[in-house]
Amino acid sequence: MRTKRVLRKIAALSTGAAMLSGSITGALALSYTLADYPAPFITNGVFSGVIAVGQNAAASDTIGQAVLLADLQTKAVSPAGGTTVTVAGGISEDIPLGANISDSNSYTMDIELADDDIDNLLDGTISFQGAEYDVEEFIEINQAGNAVSAETSLTSAEDDYQTDVVLEVARDSIKYYYAFSESIQVNITTSSDPLNIKFLGKTLKITDIDDNTEGKFTAYVGSEYFLDSGDSVVASGKTVKLVRVGSAGAIVVDVDGVTETLSSSTTKTINGIEIVNDETFYDSNNQAASSASLIIGKDAQETYKDGDAFAGEDKDNPDWVWNVSNIKESTLSTTASTTAEFTGPFFGIENDFIYNDDSDNPPKVGECIDLPNNYVSICLDSFTVSDDNYATYTLEYESSADLSQAVGTLSAAKSVQISTPQSEGIVIKGSNLGRFNGTAKDIKTNKVWLYATSGTGNSVNLGANGSDIGVFYRDVDDSKVKLAGQIINETLGAGLARPLEINYDNTKDTDMQIFVDHTSTDVGERVNVTFVPYHSTDLPDYNDNITVDWALSSGTFNSLGTTASSEEAIELLWTGAGAAAAPTTIGTKDEDHRTRYGIIIRDPKAHGSSDEVVLDIPGDQVQANVVLKGTSTKTTSTGGSVVVNPIPSSAAAFSEEITSASAQNLIVVGGPAVNPLANSVFGLTRSDFTPNEAMVKLADNGANVALLVAGYEAVDTRNAALAVAAGKLAGLSKAEAKVVSTTQTVGSYTVE
Repeated sequence: MRTKRVLRKIAALSTGAAMLSGSITGALALSYTLADYPAPFITNGVFSGVIAVGQNAAASDTIGQAVLLADLQTKAVSPAGGTTVTVAGGISEDIPLGANISDSNSYTMDIELADDDIDNLLDGTISFQGAEYDVEEFIEINQAGNAVSAETSLTSAEDDYQTDVVLEVARDSIKYYYAFSESIQVNITTSSDPLNIKFLGKTLKITDIDDNTEGKFTAYVGSEYFLDSGDSVVASGKTVKLVRVGSAGAIVVDVDGVTETLSSSTTKTINGIEIVNDETFYDSNNQAASSASLIIGKDAQETYKDGDAFAGEDKDNPDWVWNVSNIKESTLSTTASTTAEFTGPFFGIENDFIYNDDSDNPPKVGECIDLPNNYVSICLDSFTVSDDNYATYTLEYESSADLSQAVGTLSAAKSVQISTPQSEGIVIKGSNLGRFNGTAKDIKTNKVWLYATSGTGNSVNLGANGSDIGVFYRDVDDSKVKLAGQIINETLGAGLARPLEINYDNTKDTDMQIFVDHTSTDVGERVNVTFVPYHSTDLPDYNDNITVDWALSSGTFNSLGTTASSEEAIELLWTGAGAAAAPTTIGTKDEDHRTRYGIIIRDPKAHGSSDEVVLDIPGDQVQANVVLKGTSTKTTSTGGSVVVNPIPSSAAAFSEEITSASAQNLIVVGGPAVNPLANSVFGLTRSDFTPNEAMVKLADNGANVALLVAGYEAVDTRNAALAVAAGKLAGLSKAEAKVVSTTQTVGSYTVE
């Protein structure tokens, strides 16, 4: 289940909500709208609550209860992990975001790849002018610092990527080599005794090498066809037919109705198609048995030099260009290198395109960079963490937080709240607080408040000295607000200001710590709250920090950034190039962005104007599954699956069996005529209902949330349950909706 973020708060929903007796935890339901369903009834994939019908309810109400239970069971699932890619005949690697896909690091691909990496790369022999020679094919990526990398909007400084991960490509970063493993003199090739090689999987017949210009050669580069007299083939969109073979080696060829004769071993362009009469086989007794070997293409024979557009490429704007060297020299062999161009004779190609911004349309997930003939492909296959395995964390300024359950005088405290729908998604590290309120231990919660204690604007002293920050939290067991302790300013330099950790799936412990730094700067007194992801190998410390800057006035929290209710660049920072590098200001960016760890920062500008920051944090560090494959590679992707968390049978109950309605989340099916909870929790009577209509309504329920699904008639209630289960209310960011039965039949309704 993807955790939805809440973009606005809603007010108390009914007279029934007034039963909360002013408890601070009664504000919990204000974080939910109908758009957030199935939250809070399902949190972190686990159902929490009761679905209640009255003992005297009609069968339609009971069916409605069953419909909701069945729907919630489909949503009571936890991600089992991201995608795992298995490759046969190729290679795959999980690449950290912002990193090169190949370099000297242990967690990336090798720079040099050969036949033991990609099956269809050649390691064999060729025959040339009566001798055998060993040859090999290589792929080099990032050979001399020109890299292919997996980038995000922040690592690349390209806002338009938003939450996408793309493959950025530098010019000359992808190279294919056809290399000679033993000494050979290739410049003695001739048209009658050519150098024939399988280049990118197709025949390349090199008929001449220029002795004066290095890297210049002539070759047949079209496709080779062996045709019997009367046979035809489609090439470059046109039909080429071998009409007749002559006794002296001449042939008659028809190209889409245009017929011409080619002498032996000559080249001619016929109706836009270049044809080379390479070799003929004449049978004087049977013309049908005569045949010819033809090279056919738009440019069947061509002279090239190093740097020219590869065969078939746009000559003025090629994606791939020839990379050829040392072919006019005397007898030499090829020496491979991962740091510089090969030495000795070689034929090859390299990319001439650059992907470094969104307008280049760089490959995204599910897309590839293909070498000519699709001989090798570099693919951004998938992510190691599924899109569903994210939890939302919200940081927001509260001008009047009720912390009075912990400290009686703090009924309207100016504070910073950090919250998540995950029931134990935040850990308070007791040992990292300068002063702990009780025995130092870890506390798991889903809501924390930071409260500045030092300024003249505060009338409350929590028992500490100096510029301290009080840490309050919501107890997940009894829903009361409690004081965990204080961050003491004097201990910040000692590394104790790491009071919080994220606790979601595999993102836990030191994977993502939250630092709190209370300082005075040239722009006034500030508190910086910094999220610090860390993996010792593939995500170094201080290489992906998100810092949220809060301003204080007279020692009291006052706003996100310097000015309340106004987005500012400096209020949200990303540090992506190490602790010594200047951070990137992102507070006024109006797109969603993704960090190295995979955190999605939701629209900083829109949220900043409301003095809040919204982060979607993945269940583990997100990496890109990059696959290099050839023509025979088989790729299998597994994972992205879920674990089903069964809803207990006790989740379905009669209203009369519930002794304390506010003790749990509650879904009430049926109106007050048949379900007493519709009255006691929502304050409704029969007169509140209209014929042919049902209401779906949220309300506070003590420290929990209640949802009403009830109609004027039983069929109206059943239609409302069907609407909820069908997701018809998914886009409604409000507390109440109306389901209208267009006829008094099941399934015939509209939502308003």
